[in-house]
Amino acid sequence: MASFIGFQALPFFTSNSKNKRGGQVQVRSLSGADSTVLSSDSVVVNGTSICGERGRCGTSIDQGNGQLMSKVVEKRRAEDDALETLKPLWDDRYGTETIKDYFDIAKDIIKPDGGPPRWFSPIACGCPLKDSPVLLFLPGMDGTGLGLVLHHTALGKAFEVWCLHIPVHDRTPCEGLVKLVEETVRFEHASSPHKPIYLVGDNFGGCLALAVASRNPAIDLVLILSNPATSFGRSQLQPLFLLLEAMPDGLHSAVPYLSSIMGDLVKVAAVNIETMLPPEQRFERPSGLLPYLSDFVDIIPMDSLLWKLKLLKSAAAYANSRLHAVKAEVLVLSSGRDKILPSRDEAERLKNSLQDCVVRYFKDSGHTLLLEDGIGLMTVIKGTFKYRRARRLDITSDFLPPSMTELKYFSDQITG
Repeated sequence: MASFIGFQALPFFTSNSKNKRGGQVQVRSLSGADSTVLSSDSVVVNGTSICGERGRCGTSIDQGNGQLMSKVVEKRRAEDDALETLKPLWDDRYGTETIKDYFDIAKDIIKPDGGPPRWFSPIACGCPLKDSPVLLFLPGMDGTGLGLVLHHTALGKAFEVWCLHIPVHDRTPCEGLVKLVEETVRFEHASSPHKPIYLVGDNFGGCLALAVASRNPAIDLVLILSNPATSFGRSQLQPLFLLLEAMPDGLHSAVPYLSSIMGDLVKVAAVNIETMLPPEQRFERPSGLLPYLSDFVDIIPMDSLLWKLKLLKSAAAYANSRLHAVKAEVLVLSSGRDKILPSRDEAERLKNSLQDCVVRYFKDSGHTLLLEDGIGLMTVIKGTFKYRRARRLDITSDFLPPSMTELKYFSDQITG
């Protein structure tokens, strides 16, 4: 079983969300050290103490020695403080966080600390509804774990959200990451055996999710895969991988890889832009993102890019070899304008290869689907009837009322 260690609280807990909530930070790693629980009342972020109002929804940590009951008891205490219901037209705060928040947070989160991969729970997620299932986010090539930054508040109402952070210079192989996620899944299943466990995988994370599902067919898993990288062998990343392998290290910096990895910058930058603005003003906004793009080189520096491509290649190969063993419920989110992966064709292939798979297409979206404007992940989950809190969907008890953003969206569709 994966062990747990105390670690510096990830700097996400100093984000510019107006609705800051405290809580404890769970950090799960591959190390064998003892665990501790970090509270946001006073946590250390890169040597600085950050204090905040402590919320009532802390989550405890397993001690790594098989004592599962302590976490079960603590989770029950947290559930006592959880929300009973959501009010109609609740505020999901979509648009209050943007891609700029992603870069602002990432600048701190990627600072080297020598630590292994670990889980963190964003404060913006707050307290979920009572008996909410766990949602584990598995990141793409960036490894930051911040790919759901636009969706934290909405998802945090319906799920207990944990995000996997893979440090920039970490070299844990694919097998090690699969085991880390697998052990987390088995631990959560042991503590709440009647609840589903959601795995949201973006790009590389989609391969991890499929690999874990194939090894655990008896666990109730719901996989949500955003442009999964199982099509790596047929993608634009394959020639980049071969080029980097053949080039001397000193020439890696000459490869213009940034634009291909980031996807559609116009769609990414359009979050929180009023749709009624004149087109010329709307398309001026991406220029404000340009100062942030240099930070992306720090998120995936050239010395890490080749390793990540090797990791992606091995994860795709493993996942593809095990598709026949996947029994989980799968929802594939596929972009129509993905310039990195042949996502539309891959979605069709997965639909035909997996036992229980449905696909939702986003014809105007690029590769970074979850960071683009107009894509509310919680809305997609609800709209595809994938949200449930037990083994079977109950349309009454699992019903979630529409949010204010959803009302505005449908109103805009009707009025044009």
